[in-house]
Order: sequence, then structure tokens, then C-alpha cells
Amino acid sequence: MVKNYHVDNVTIEEILSWIKEGRVGLPEMQRPFVWSTSKVRDLIDSLYNGYPIGYIVTWQNPTVGLKNDSSSNNKEIIIDGQQRLTALKAALSGEKVVSQQYITKRVKISFKPSTEEFNTLNSAIEKDPLWINDISEIFKSDFNSYSYVTENAEKLGMAPEKLGVTLQNLLAIRQSEIGNIELSSNLSIGSVTDIFNRINSKGVSLSSADLAMSRLSADTVHGGNNLRKQIEYFVQLLNDPNLLQNIEKFDADFASTQEFSQIKWIANENDPIYKPRYADILHLILAVSFKRGKLADMVSLISGRDFEARNFSEEGMNANYEKMKYGASLVFNKSNFQRYLMILRDMGMRNSGKLGLMGHGVFNFGYMLFLYLSQNTSFPKSQIDSYLKRWIIMSALTGRYSGSSETITESDLKLITRENDSLVVLDEILKREMNDSFWNGTLPNQLRVQSTQASSWRVFQMAQIYEKDTAWLAKDTSAETVMVEEGNIHHIFPQAYLRKNGYSKGDINQIANYVWVTQPKNLEISDMAPKDYLTDKSITEFMTTSNNHENAIPEEIVNYDFHDYNEFLNQRRQLMAKKMHEFYESM
Repeated sequence: MVKNYHVDNVTIEEILSWIKEGRVGLPEMQRPFVWSTSKVRDLIDSLYNGYPIGYIVTWQNPTVGLKNDSSSNNKEIIIDGQQRLTALKAALSGEKVVSQQYITKRVKISFKPSTEEFNTLNSAIEKDPLWINDISEIFKSDFNSYSYVTENAEKLGMAPEKLGVTLQNLLAIRQSEIGNIELSSNLSIGSVTDIFNRINSKGVSLSSADLAMSRLSADTVHGGNNLRKQIEYFVQLLNDPNLLQNIEKFDADFASTQEFSQIKWIANENDPIYKPRYADILHLILAVSFKRGKLADMVSLISGRDFEARNFSEEGMNANYEKMKYGASLVFNKSNFQRYLMILRDMGMRNSGKLGLMGHGVFNFGYMLFLYLSQNTSFPKSQIDSYLKRWIIMSALTGRYSGSSETITESDLKLITRENDSLVVLDEILKREMNDSFWNGTLPNQLRVQSTQASSWRVFQMAQIYEKDTAWLAKDTSAETVMVEEGNIHHIFPQAYLRKNGYSKGDINQIANYVWVTQPKNLEISDMAPKDYLTDKSITEFMTTSNNHENAIPEEIVNYDFHDYNEFLNQRRQLMAKKMHEFYESM
């Protein structure tokens, strides 16, 4: 059996010196620190009392060949234990950490020698002479224990001898040991991820995206850390534009780079429909740069992998980084991103919430496809838009990129980019997936669900917005207006009415029983059968055949009571599927 790791005990002093010397990468010092100050206090208290604080896991991958036939190992990265080491650096070395608002701050741990008690610094402790406000002062290289005891013993309420012993116990934290599980540099990315997820007891999973971001952070030679910052800041600004000034102040050097100028425009976007996460951006860059879909490959490429030569090399690393930087410039390009958002809006999406599509896979591949067709073909914009819109609808309705989608993403990328005529491939797939059997059988069956998060319901909403449909039973209030302004999703067969007649919650809340109406109309309908409330002229004043058609309501609804409910659901599912089919064809 091959042993793929070895375990050493290293002192806190040693591991902190490794970080200072650059032997291991600790990107967390430049990324938001999520531990509470009380958790940092407890860590220091455990060390002082001689309790174990767990272990760290490091990995060095891979060995990169140099031109002179020598080799250079990449900087080790910390796979597990980053927050712990960041806490130690902050508390013992006095280094600032970064808040989630990108504001640097100190984490000051106080110590009361007379009781050997630790706490986080607060105003009461600052006023109490029996406390050492900040233990990092004790751990400075020029700290003189004799002078300190002489000058402070009386103030701290202790005999000099007792204070001296207590301070030595505090300083002994530096010699406390922590286990270092060092993983073999020969391990694959997948194996490293698997090992982490097996030994981690906190229920936190390590992903290939986490590994890729850590590898990028550790590489300041090829620009990896700047690429990591681009990705991180873009995602942060996408979700909170107010962070722009904080980032510019916190990371002034990076804020003056071309890489930052490529992304800062996103702070001016108002609630964009598409909000990619870190992993999504990495997938996009990987797809645009290398036509690949698996993030495990991204980690290898960052490490200098040449998949054709099947080795790691400095030349390969340089080439890969150049491709990644170019790919990132396309992904972050303001014109590209905004045009893609406009296409999504043209399809009837209105936000990243209930008036958009669920999941990220559909959006991600849509943007990949948009960038490929825009950059590598000469097809007219209108033709690209048409194929892209139909592909997105197909992907959403069939769940093509739901769940673990890396394999199908890579397969689609290779198919589309390998052929001379990409549109031929797209046509073949679209015709195969969106055939008559799908529209007449599969899709109506997919509508047998209760959740308004279902892609079929979301696409139906998009169709209504795209067609500028009027809300059911309304004169001129659009369905879009009701959706956007938080109108009511009405049960066509009212809940109370069906419940009174023996129907279960699952039957009542079928999405085929949902329709958008204005709030006043919803209150008027109350809990009557359709055949009863649709005889009320104040309710049906604006009901027309056209209005029913726009909302996929069968004309027979005026005759229906609870005996007809299942027949109604079947009819409406067919009408909803028909409307989505017409929507798809109109693209």
C-alpha cells in the first residue's frame, strides 16, 4: 500500500515563520476573516492550557520542470486550517484581518495574568489596570520580559516572580505543537478533495473551486493572485456594489491595475439577472480559455499542466496563465456581460429571484455559448441571439445542466467547438431534445409539481412577460406588473374550496392551478367554485377568450366545480406546455 501523506508535529512558531517566509501560502490574510473574536480567544486559551487545537493539512502540487532540467516546487498551500492560522497570525503577530466589508481591523486578545484569563478587548478591559490589553505586544521580537515585569508587576497586582512565570507560560504558546498532515505532491486534485472531505469533521466540503482559488492566491509570480482578486472582487461587487470604495481603499495597489479596471464597472449594475459565484467564474474562464468543463482540470492548468505532453512545466504554466488572463478579459468585459444580460431580459427574465431561472448551470453555459459564438464565428447578432435563447429554454426545461453538470458541459463544449459549423451541432441537439414527444408528453408531465421554483413554471412566467400578456381577469394590468409588484399567485380552484371538498395540499398546490391576478381580484374570488365566481359580472367584467388564452386557461372553466378539478389540471398543463412551445418557437 502506497502512503500518500506523512504527519509531522510543528510548533506554532515554525508554522508562522513558514508563512512569513513564503514557504506556504496563506491567502486568508488578504480575504475576509469569518471567525468571531470569541473563537480566536478560545483558540489562544486552548494553547495556553496545553490543549490540542487539531491539525493542518498542506499539499504541494506539483513539481514543475524548469528549462535547465532542474525543478522548482510550487509553494505549499494550506488545504485545511487556514482560518486557524489566520487567527494565530492576527492574535500573536498583531496582523490585521479583513472584514467581510473589506475593512482591515485588529483582533486584540487580552490577558489577565493574575487569573490567567483571556478575553477579547473591550472598553471595560481597557479601563482595568489588571489586564494586558493586547497579547501581541508580549510576542514582539524585542519584548524584554525582565523590564516588563519590573515596570508592570505592581500595576497588574502580582508579585514579580509570579508575573514572570505567568509571562513565560504565555510565551510558551509559541512552542505549542500542531499536527501537519502533508499530502503527497503526486496526489491528483480529486484525491486531495476526497481526503479533505473524509477527514474534515465540521461538515464543510472542499471543492475544486476552493483548491483553484487557493492555488491562484499562492502564485504571485505568474499573476495568479491578481486573477484570484479579479474573480473575488467581481463576485463581491456583483452582490454588494457598496463595497467598491472599501475595496479601493483596502487594496489600493490592485485598484490601480488594469485587472481591476476590467471589473469595477459591475458595481453600477442594478440587480443583474445573472449573478455568477466564484466557481461559476472559474468555470467560465476554463471554458473560454481551454474548452474544458471540469474544475479539477483548472487546478492542474494553474499548476502548469500540459495535457497534450502529459507533464507539468514552467512553459506550460506561462502559456496557461496567458490563456486564462485572456479568457478572464472576455468574461469580465462590460460589453459582453451587459449584452448577455440584455438577451436574458429580452427572453422575459426580470431578476435573479423568482422572475428568473433557478440554478447556475443554465446561465453559465449560456454565457459560455454566447462568448464562443460572438468571438469565434461571423454569424449575425440576431442569429446568435436566436440560438442562444432557444438553448437556454431547452436547458432549463430539460434540466440539462442541473446537479453535477461538469461532464455534460465539457461534452457540449467539445461538440460545439469541434465542428466547423457550430450552428449545425446546435440544431441537431435542439431538434433531438425539443421534439413533439417532449412538448406533448414530457413537459405536461413535468408540470405535475407544486413548486414555483420549478423551471417549467419559471419559463411559463417568462413566456407571459415576453408576450406582454394581461393578468387574468384584468383590463389592462399586465401579468409582468403583477409579478414585479408582488401581486398574488391565485389558486384558480381556491384552496379553501378544494380543501373543503377533500383534496390534499399536494393536489391543491399544483402549479397548473396557479395564475397571476391583481390583489383586489383575488379578494373578490374568495373560496367559491370557478363556475360560481365566474358568473359574478364584477369578476368577469374583463374576461375574454383572448385573456384566457394568454393565461392558458381552458374555456370550459366557467362550467367547472371540484368534480372537474383533475380534468382541469390535465387541460391546463397541455395549454401551458403549448404556450411555452410557442414561446420557444418565437425565439
